[in-house]
Amino acid sequence: MSKFDDLIKEPNLLDLSKKIFNAVLNEDFFVENKSIELSPSLYEAETINFIIADGLGSKNIEKIDSKLNNLNSGSINSTFPSSTNVALSTINLVTEPINTGILSYFQFDKKKYGLINALNWSKENEEMLNEDFFIKNKTIWNIFKEKNIFSNNVQPKDLENSALSNYLYRDSHQINYKDEEELIDLIENSSLLENRFNFIYYPKIDISAHLFGVGSDEWINEIKIFENIVDKINNSSIKKTYTLISADHGLTNIDEKNRYILNYPDTVNVYGDQRTVYINGPEEEVLKVFEKIPGKIIRKEDLELLLGENDNGYIDRLYPEFCFLVEKGNIIFPEHLKANLVGHHGGLTDEEMKIPLIELSNF
Repeated sequence: MSKFDDLIKEPNLLDLSKKIFNAVLNEDFFVENKSIELSPSLYEAETINFIIADGLGSKNIEKIDSKLNNLNSGSINSTFPSSTNVALSTINLVTEPINTGILSYFQFDKKKYGLINALNWSKENEEMLNEDFFIKNKTIWNIFKEKNIFSNNVQPKDLENSALSNYLYRDSHQINYKDEEELIDLIENSSLLENRFNFIYYPKIDISAHLFGVGSDEWINEIKIFENIVDKINNSSIKKTYTLISADHGLTNIDEKNRYILNYPDTVNVYGDQRTVYINGPEEEVLKVFEKIPGKIIRKEDLELLLGENDNGYIDRLYPEFCFLVEKGNIIFPEHLKANLVGHHGGLTDEEMKIPLIELSNF
């Protein structure tokens, strides 16, 4: 039995997305392999809202007095790795990371582009997203358009027309907001939420957790601001509305003493996430690079259990040869990352992996 069996058997963000989108479509369009118990209101609603609050981990909010805890009907797992771009790709393409082509925060293309920041693509490597593998992938927004379902995709203005957004949100009716005040104004003074489906992405909880840490005054203040937005959303529509709030991941705080700066030869590529590290290179050299870092190497057979089995020749370009899972409370810094943050994610701890199922309805 694999050490990852429990993780694989438990429902995750992909399973939640299938359930939500099947309800929106009012048909069993996606095969639901795992059971998630949600309110019957999901199927009775005229309007369905799906909100991703970046960084709103279940284990994180359990530690504070938040009304969100009273609305939380359970938790599921994030994606592997527990990273924003992997999670958003999984939601919008409604498939495993192995099929979206977004396998981690940083990717490495062995054929042409080398190291890629797959959250903030550069002008040089964003051309990769124009290759057939990515262009042929169908988004949920393509499906809604084909089926004449009216929907909104509500995003922060600074993400407008980014390479990743253009890939994930093809054919969506995208509405951008500058800050939380403008988001509230849109909610209260427009027919924004009167469609069949609305997707809202909210990033500021994650930002405060990265900069100041989970449990900090700044982080708690962002939770309160988000609670106010949730109240506005729940009371804004004249239609029978169901709202599901979840997250892309949670975060864990890491002390400075447990941060490891990596040194490695040119024959070794280090990328992925700082807590789920992807590596290419000769095994002997890879083991030497990580010999003093708390954690464990996993090889292809275990990695395929988590990412999905690679049966597409294109993905060979991106598929790592090794993965190093950094032990809880520790983090690595490869050569391309220097930011001295407090909160981190990408790993397999409950703080990072468990995301909430917060349900509201106005009927």
